[in-house]
Amino acid sequence: MKKSHIIAVAAVLYLLIMVIGVAAYFAYETEHAKVEKARQAAQTMTETAPAAKKQEKEPEEKVDPALIQAAAAKKAAEKKEQDLKGGMHSETINGVTYYKHTWPKKLAPGVYLRPFVAEGQGGCLLKNDVYYFYTIHDAEQTAWVMGDHLDIAAGGQTTTLSFDPSTMHKHMASDAEWLSENYVVNADKKTVAAFKRIAQSKQGSIVYYNSSTGKARRHELSIEEVTRISEMVELYELLQQDQQ
Repeated sequence: MKKSHIIAVAAVLYLLIMVIGVAAYFAYETEHAKVEKARQAAQTMTETAPAAKKQEKEPEEKVDPALIQAAAAKKAAEKKEQDLKGGMHSETINGVTYYKHTWPKKLAPGVYLRPFVAEGQGGCLLKNDVYYFYTIHDAEQTAWVMGDHLDIAAGGQTTTLSFDPSTMHKHMASDAEWLSENYVVNADKKTVAAFKRIAQSKQGSIVYYNSSTGKARRHELSIEEVTRISEMVELYELLQQDQQ
């Protein structure tokens, strides 16, 4: 065989080997890419499977409608309490805060219910403030009543309250043009019940009198007075709830 033929055969063999080598390389890379893709897919499934399984086992927690209702009621009560306080003036003395409505310094002659709330020192009280005011120009000319009882009529019932005359606060002008009698006591259960009947019936009347002499002063509660009594009872009950 000629030398040129030998060289040609060698070149052909070399090219054939190169082609086979390149084909084998691309075949390896393709298979490796498939294996790697399959491995990554398997890993993804392994990582997501526990979370999916957990979601299957632990369904979304439902909120109790009763809790939602209780939260809404509490928020409404807090707002109502602030609204009530906003229509009153407050004063804190020795750790006790007093919530009162604003009354004129001199009222028209008559007898009035002016309840207020005292809160502090771990408690809350509804105070019953009975105030009688008289001037010498008053047509009824009752002057000093020296009352020891009060009848509260509302809702078809009458509640009688008794007072100790020694606890009465009395005042008279230096020229005797006016005088006042005043009792401030804690409102007991029957007093609170009477106030609630006033609030529910939206009307009422009171009679302040001396059980010995029979001298008395009667008063029909105005719409404003009924509203103020209702507000004080409501504030008292809201503050009691806060302390429970």
